[in-house]
Amino acid sequence: MNRIAVFALILGIILAAAAYYTDFYDLPGAMALSVPGFVGYIFIISALGWFSLNTLHQWGREARVYYS
Repeated sequence: MNRIAVFALILGIILAAAAYYTDFYDLPGAMALSVPGFVGYIFIISALGWFSLNTLHQWGREARVYYS
């Protein structure tokens, strides 16, 4: 699952950067890339959410030693 999340993160960065670049410089196709740019943002947020939840899950699984 980590590979999928890394792939989604990289693809999201590429899509969002392409949409931002075309819109910022008023290149042709800026309107056509607005939807893939939004999908890129969703990919980025989803991948970061997965990494955050996976980290919290790993922290919760660590063995705890209780001293009395």
